[in-house]
Amino acid sequence: MVDIPRSRWEGPLDVAIIQPELVLGDVDENLKRALELIDRASSGGHLDMIVLPEVFATGFPYDQLPVLCKRSGYILEALSGEAARLRAHIMFTMVVEDEGRYYNRFFSIGPDGGVEATYDKTHLFSRAGEDRFFTPGNTLTTFSVKDARIAPLICYEVRFPELARKHVLDGAEILIYPAQWPSFRIFQWETLLKGRAVENQCNVIGVGAYGPHGDSKMGGHSMVIGPFGDVLCRIDDEPGYARVTVGPDRMNELRRRIPVLRERRPELY
Repeated sequence: MVDIPRSRWEGPLDVAIIQPELVLGDVDENLKRALELIDRASSGGHLDMIVLPEVFATGFPYDQLPVLCKRSGYILEALSGEAARLRAHIMFTMVVEDEGRYYNRFFSIGPDGGVEATYDKTHLFSRAGEDRFFTPGNTLTTFSVKDARIAPLICYEVRFPELARKHVLDGAEILIYPAQWPSFRIFQWETLLKGRAVENQCNVIGVGAYGPHGDSKMGGHSMVIGPFGDVLCRIDDEPGYARVTVGPDRMNELRRRIPVLRERRPELY
């Protein structure tokens, strides 16, 4: 038997996933649409966590990104104000310039409006040219919402099960994947998200962009998946939001009944 960190997560978390329709390169319109959906989602009662898609405010118009990323401070200020107003954690990624290099950076803003965690995408999607524009990060990140340990990963990184497993073995209980995933292979997105949940017996939040993106269309299909692999809430191929409450009880019970993590034999692999 291999020990894993003891969970300290006790209370439920109220989560909203936000899926605006993307307008490529239009920061003002994308932010407006995101804030409208956040307002609608929060009207149903207090939220602990609000999760937006990868680079929701811009998309990936590479020729425009050096200019668009100069508005990252404006985006951060707007969402910081919203987090403080709602007393919620708001999570998203955006393009930032840091010492002359560009990063796809995840932010979690806390209920006080301050940045509580960041993570730079470590695995870049070469097929789409990310490796020619962005600098990869070199460190992983976790943080807490109440007592739950959260691990952010970004889009393409759902294809790397070893990343998710490392986080879970280090104590993560919720994996978050903001993404821009095209509609023609959206079935892979769903399969991979469910796989990460089942194999790690944890909660997975995948929030995908929706709408036209150059010659492609982003497929949406944002969802929250429980540790059994069941979809707890979802948004299909349309703009919208969904809310759900998640807690540790099912995760702990499943890990007790089927102790996959403790019965690993890492000496073999």
